[in-house]
Amino acid sequence: MSILILGLAPGAPPEQVRRRYRDLVREHHPDRHIAAGVPEEMVELATRRLQKINEAYDRIMEVAA
Repeated sequence: MSILILGLAPGAPPEQVRRRYRDLVREHHPDRHIAAGVPEEMVELATRRLQKINEAYDRIMEVAA
């Protein structure tokens, strides 16, 4: 499931996982949406999405370690 959240193929190398994680954080970070002036509902969605991204990354890196 974590691989699906990050949009990676199973067995992706750690560097690819980190790169994808950083890209997704940059895209979905709530501060970016606040700065763009989007509605509060969109900021909340971005916050929840970022939480899922962080959880997925943590699970993948635990297994890789």
